[in-house]
Amino acid sequence: MKDKLTLTFAALVVVASIVLYYLLEDQIQVVRVGVVLAGVGMALFVAYMSDTGKAAWTFAKGANIERQKVVWPNRREAAMVTLMVIILVIVIGLFIALVDKILFETIYDFILGVSE
Repeated sequence: MKDKLTLTFAALVVVASIVLYYLLEDQIQVVRVGVVLAGVGMALFVAYMSDTGKAAWTFAKGANIERQKVVWPNRREAAMVTLMVIILVIVIGLFIALVDKILFETIYDFILGVSE
């Protein structure tokens, strides 16, 4: 229950900052955006205090560690994979066109008896 109340309060802080953005229409844009950013920051801090927020933060840290483990291809590898994909798309396209032509001729000539 405490967790739900904390997250609800965090959501209300975000809503209040958005309402303040529109209420401060006579202020310059920097102040209005600053109010929203401050509200979102406070809401994130409040949300972190909940068990769900701590679990989400732990998950985000773990995801970042896994992201750092990714080995990105170099320029040559990326170009080779791209070339292979282009060639494969062309080959599959030709195969589908050939099958379409064969089925078209089979259906129209032999089954329907219609000639062009």
